[in-house]
Amino acid sequence: MAEKRLMCEPATPNAPAVILLAGGAAETIPAVREVLDASGAPACRLAAFDVVDWDADYTPWKVDGIRSFSGGADALIPPLERAIEQLRSDGAPRVYLVGYSLGGLAALYFHTKLLADGCASCSGSLWYPNFAEYLTQNPPRGAVYFSLGGKEKNTRDELMSAIEDRTRDAYELCKRTAERTVFNHEPGGHFRDTNGRMARGIAWLLG
Repeated sequence: MAEKRLMCEPATPNAPAVILLAGGAAETIPAVREVLDASGAPACRLAAFDVVDWDADYTPWKVDGIRSFSGGADALIPPLERAIEQLRSDGAPRVYLVGYSLGGLAALYFHTKLLADGCASCSGSLWYPNFAEYLTQNPPRGAVYFSLGGKEKNTRDELMSAIEDRTRDAYELCKRTAERTVFNHEPGGHFRDTNGRMARGIAWLLG
């Protein structure tokens, strides 16, 4: 995996930082910023990696079968650790991880391994094979936000149809281990209002 470059908005004094785990920085940062500004959310500094490979960067281990994933997320941990250190050195009092879909899975996975202050798993792919067992053994701390579209479970895909059950299971676990947590049921399916869902997760973390 090529070295990732963290792209950041200008530092805002005493404002928390949010690392977005979704698309590349050039598309994701301005799209989420537009929604945050329109909603009047608290101040924060957005950051994201310049280029991402969803299948490699956001999948925690290799899966072969009807659905196959390369499982390269651990390779992103060192760049993430450096990114968090950089943002804190720039004055961010707190750093959060916020992701969508496989990025939402990755946000929760990385939060169990890194010293981030919290995460938002927005329509996170928590159906990922063996992730429920992993989360039970590595319960998240800090602040953890979950959201899911009400229609996302309505699919013939055997793995993805379990998404609501897996998300609720993760939320119930976090109620016992995290400092604060919430599950926000969103309208629509997986591809509805992706930037708005991330923005609402950010606003909750900052609140």
